[in-house]
Amino acid sequence: MSTIYACFLRNDTDIMEAHILNKLASMIAPQCEEGVEPQIHVELFFPDAEEERKENELVSGQACSIHYNGSVFLTRKRFSRKQWNFRSLDTTAEQYNSVLDYCKQAVGCRFNHVGYFLQPLISIDHAWPLHFGYKKRYYCSEIVIEALKEGGVFSKNMVSQIHPQTLYAMLKDETTSACVRNVRNLTFDF
Repeated sequence: MSTIYACFLRNDTDIMEAHILNKLASMIAPQCEEGVEPQIHVELFFPDAEEERKENELVSGQACSIHYNGSVFLTRKRFSRKQWNFRSLDTTAEQYNSVLDYCKQAVGCRFNHVGYFLQPLISIDHAWPLHFGYKKRYYCSEIVIEALKEGGVFSKNMVSQIHPQTLYAMLKDETTSACVRNVRNLTFDF
């Protein structure tokens, strides 16, 4: 088994102050449990093989997603913010490689503004720019879902145009909460 992590960034006061779009993403999020802030961003994380890991407590690997006005990235990353929530997705080696390959091929695709802003009202497929001679466009949950669909982790007919909070709610009861820290190197003092 190979594990891919769906990494969700929870909204909180520190992040709310960082950018107006975080406030917007929070406002259009589906209803959460009382007192719980919504997940406003999602990335896929492909951790380094255990033998490649350094002694650092934070596990390194490659992360795939997109930020507002940016382009799809697949970059080295360690998740250090306390606001991240991780869900582990156990995959076969073939699924893992297919998801990673999809991310590699999507690198450089631009942000799907039309789909992002209309997502609460209607679904605008990430492939709409192909009709005009452009590459596909994505927002964060869209690239994550499309990559997982390509790898056979999700059904091909799953809707991709959903809010990160909706994806989190779907995975919450079907996956295991996870940690991307090297817990063998952590020490606890009591």
